[in-house]
Amino acid sequence: MRDPRERGAAMLIALLVVSSLLTVGLLGAYLTVAETRSTGYAVDAKAALYCAEAGLTKARGIVGSSLGAWASLLDTDPSNDPSWYPVRGDLDIPADGVDDFVVTVRDNDDEPVGMANDPTHDNDMRIYLVSRCTRYPESPREVVELIYYSGGGNLYRNQAGQGAGNTGNSN
Repeated sequence: MRDPRERGAAMLIALLVVSSLLTVGLLGAYLTVAETRSTGYAVDAKAALYCAEAGLTKARGIVGSSLGAWASLLDTDPSNDPSWYPVRGDLDIPADGVDDFVVTVRDNDDEPVGMANDPTHDNDMRIYLVSRCTRYPESPREVVELIYYSGGGNLYRNQAGQGAGNTGNSN
């Protein structure tokens, strides 16, 4: 015969064991989902960085070869900006028609010592390209690069028989 005080004790222990296992299972599922989401954010963050760097690559040649347009780009009046500004691009293959990055310019602190900085005027033919990836709004990335205009043309120094350095090559 059973003791009347022991009725339901096994059920209570079984209920505690099942609820503990259920809690551990739910915690494991939560951690797995959180880890997957975290990995997704890390992948998106890296892709957004590459996207912003692609914007710099595209804009570097366009802005770098347009020294005459720098004054209108910096003057904060969008009505006189060239048609190609701001530099935008779609990286998707096939293209979906939605811009993935936007590249703008910003003046560096190039005023002489003692004068206030004027971000609307360039003094030293150096400006910043600011590339912002718009494809991943949850992981915004921006890359800034200082570019400068150094003139044009190529010397091809090591091929010059005379002139540019005269390295003695008789081609």
